Amino acid sequence: MKMKELEQAAGVGRETIRFYIREGLLPEPERPKRNVARYGAEHVERLKLIKQLQQERFLPLSVIKHVIHAQEQRRGGQVEPLIGLEEALYPLLSNPEGLKERPLSEVSASLDVPDADIEEYIDMGLIHVEERDGTRWIDHRNARLLQLWDEVRAAGYTDDISYGVRSWQRYAEFIKFLVDDEVATFYRNLGDRYDQKDAARLAAAGIRLINEILPLMRTDAILREVRAISERGSLEPDEQE
Repeated sequence: MKMKELEQAAGVGRETIRFYIREGLLPEPERPKRNVARYGAEHVERLKLIKQLQQERFLPLSVIKHVIHAQEQRRGGQVEPLIGLEEALYPLLSNPEGLKERPLSEVSASLDVPDADIEEYIDMGLIHVEERDGTRWIDHRNARLLQLWDEVRAAGYTDDISYGVRSWQRYAEFIKFLVDDEVATFYRNLGDRYDQKDAARLAAAGIRLINEILPLMRTDAILREVRAISERGSLEPDEQE
């Protein structure tokens, strides 16, 4: 079918369809000729699924993308039973204080963080804020992250020694890579075996345990690497290694 027919079948405008394709939410159409695009039933189904997740589950596109990715990895209905898992997971991971939001301007005013740095933290994904009615809001967890990034700078990690704000981007990239894989694997492995309640309990336990394991592994690896550098007297490993 052509774009116009897809719009009518799915009830979605062409600009939205093109945006979904660019963002990887919708597969590319077949292109028998350079300026010809053909869409199929899978495009209609995907658009209806996205609309359903937005309107009935109120999921943001970032979460919908995870759901679709997991569904593509292993088809067969494994994702549908866990749609809305975040609602069961939130209470297991946060106390009521952790869910409260404050205006970003209020939080930043209590810290000695330049506004330009805060904007870069947001741009890099080191902290996350929500914008509603012209005001940007930050929850307790992200407010604490902002405070910690400020403490990193106060500890001496500054531009003077080549530790500018952008030097921390690797952490945002690493976390995104890790979490993308973790979430997709969880849905693939458990989507057709657990209901939401049991899946949320298992997910919460896994998150807590891995959150404790990762810092220990990282500290151990850092100490071993520092020791190895001292032993060989250089940053680069010897060729025989």
